[in-house]
Amino acid sequence: MTRDPTPAQNTPPAEETGGPLTLQVEPCPEDAGRYRWTLRAGLHPVRTAPYALPDAEAAWVQGRAALAEAAALQRDTTPAAPH
Repeated sequence: MTRDPTPAQNTPPAEETGGPLTLQVEPCPEDAGRYRWTLRAGLHPVRTAPYALPDAEAAWVQGRAALAEAAALQRDTTPAAPH
């Protein structure tokens, strides 16, 4: 099965939310043509890609993994409500 390379399919969303965190993928200000992801809690950056990635899709994939990891850490460290 092949994927139709239309711009709509190749352009990842600019942001996604996972609970209280938001994932943003933006062009890298220091390295034109490359991208970084940032996890934010509200307006505050919580975690950012340590290096620029070759394209927005790569940044999106890596950022989603970081978002899932952060959500799991938050879930695993939040005390359970008493029964």
